[in-house]
Order: sequence, then structure tokens, then C-alpha cells
Amino acid sequence: MKRYIVLTGVLILGSYLVKGQNQKKLTSELNAILNEYYNNKQFNGNVLVAKKGNIVYQRALGYANFEKNIKNNITTKFLIGSATKSFTAIAIMQAREKGIVKLHVPIKTYIPELNEELGNLTLHLLMKNSSGLPVHLSRITELEYRDISSDELIELYNTIKLSFKPGSKFDYSNLNYQLCAIVLERVTGVTYKNYLEKNIFEPLKMNNSGIERTHEIAKDKALGYDLRENEFVKADTNYMSYAMGGGDIYSTTLDILKWDSALYTTTLINDTSKQLLFEGNPNEFGTYGYGFKVKEYTRSSSKSSIGKLVRHGGSMYGYICNIHRYLEDEVTIIVLGNMRPYPTMEITLAIEKKLLKHEIL
Repeated sequence: MKRYIVLTGVLILGSYLVKGQNQKKLTSELNAILNEYYNNKQFNGNVLVAKKGNIVYQRALGYANFEKNIKNNITTKFLIGSATKSFTAIAIMQAREKGIVKLHVPIKTYIPELNEELGNLTLHLLMKNSSGLPVHLSRITELEYRDISSDELIELYNTIKLSFKPGSKFDYSNLNYQLCAIVLERVTGVTYKNYLEKNIFEPLKMNNSGIERTHEIAKDKALGYDLRENEFVKADTNYMSYAMGGGDIYSTTLDILKWDSALYTTTLINDTSKQLLFEGNPNEFGTYGYGFKVKEYTRSSSKSSIGKLVRHGGSMYGYICNIHRYLEDEVTIIVLGNMRPYPTMEITLAIEKKLLKHEIL
């Protein structure tokens, strides 16, 4: 990965230059934003801003473990919740490039034991969140603190009745991406966890990222906290195996930057796949592409065009995150927190406003 260097007061970011004084002012302004949220107990976690793979701003605030007074640092791991869906969509596109899945055929092609209604869904409908499946497994079963198998998940899915005609509207559901993960397992012959390790984390040297399971909890991961009556208390347990494909990844800001940088190349997927991932019509599918929410963003006054923003957030017990990727400017904002609630989008947009002011966007 590219790294910045400082020479005679100039921060060099590839072909992009920020004069030392401007960099100092930007850092001061971003520090002020985060200090205010942190002092008001509205943020506890890590923030990273990058342009073209180079770090513009990076900061860790608060505690990974309040009880032991262990502070967050730049390599602290966090659960990223539904931002996992972006990784699952990329894995499906890798399988598509290999010719082992198709996006518009019934998924009973890959999971024949699904009932007829669910079996006629397609990967396209699942990844677009237009299937009619419920939002959480907790709506159809009582979650248990154990590692539930993919076969058991399929048995649960077969009890579901879809809530609308597939393809008729957008309705966000974690089950969509869990089914995608099971399809991936069927066509590759390996577990979802092993597939991501071998095909995404290891090639990108995302050494501090992984899939969490009941008895496989990452070392040095920040504990999750809830803010209750102005005090931080340990959050409820997350049932990770029930979140397969939709919310079971942990990572760091630095690892996510590696992943972000790879998406501007063909290291993970080709340009056709990226085009499909980032296609989102504001009048269809809730502006959702495949595993990314798609919006427009305003670029600085020196640039004439409107840019495309692709993003995803995530929320679990004790954790919230947000990842914004501004494609035309190759700018990324990563906010990972180990408390809930906090205004993650508000913080992201406050950072964005400063980047626009300094013409980084």
C-alpha cells in the first residue's frame, strides 16, 4: 500500500499535494470535530481518512476495554456489522467471474433443498435486497449462543413466507446475504469463513481481519459497549454465526483501507464486476447496488462534475461503523466505533464537509 511521506512541510499523496500548513489546519479541524463528539460521550473508536490509498488523517479515541483501562489504538479490531455485506457481494462477483454462479438463475440451482418460493429467488434479487425475506433471523427463531450450521439455517429459511413479490420493491434484509454466503459455500466447496480468508483477507494482507464465531473471538478486539444513563456498560452478546455473510466480519481501519485501495484496481474483481456492484438507481432498490449503497456527492468548486459515493454502515450490539468511498476522488472515510448509539453518519458528514472545504473532494 502507498504511504505518505513528509518533505519540507509538504504532505505528498501520490499525485496529490497538501501543503504542510493546510494539512495542519485540516488535522486541527478534524481533531476539533472528534474531540467534541468524544467529550460528549458520542464517540469511542477509530477514524481514518485517505486519498488514493494514502492516509490524510488517522486517530484512535477512547477505550477498547474500559474495565482494564486499555485504550483504542490504530490497530484495534472492531466488528463491522452489515458492512460485511460489501465483502460478501465481492465474493459472489469473484465466483461469477469464474463462471461458477450466475446472477439471474434461481438459487435452487445451488441449494436444491430450498422450498419453491425461496428457491426461485436469484442472487441479483438477494444482493439488491428485493427478495421479501425478513430483516433478521431473530424474527423467525430464538437465537442461541452457539455456531449454527448452514444446513440448520436452510431449515429455518424453509419456514419463511416472503412478504412481497420479489423484485417489486426494496426491503433491507440480513437473510439475503446469508443466503448468498451459503450459495458461495455450495459452489466453492469451502466454508464462507475460509473462502474470505483465502480470497480477500490473505491476498490483501488484511492480517487483522477475519470472521468471528462463537468460540473464535479475535484477540485485541475492542469490547462493545452501550451508553446507558451516561455510563458505558458492556453490550449484549452478538450471535455471530447467525450473522454469516451479513454481519460477521471484524477488521481495523488500516485493513479496510487496504481493501478500499484494492477496489480501485482489478486485484479482487474486474471492472465489469465493479460496475455492477456500484450500480444504484435512486428510484429502484433503495439506491442499493450489490453490497453497497449508492449516492451522488458534491465535489469541490474547482471540479465540475458530481461524484458517485458508495458506502455501507454496520450496527451490532456495542458496535457501529460507517465506510464512505468517494469514487471520482478516490477518497475514503472509515469510522469504526465500539459503542452504541453514536451519530456515525453525522460524524462522517462533518468530516466530509471539511474535506470539501480543503478540496480533497
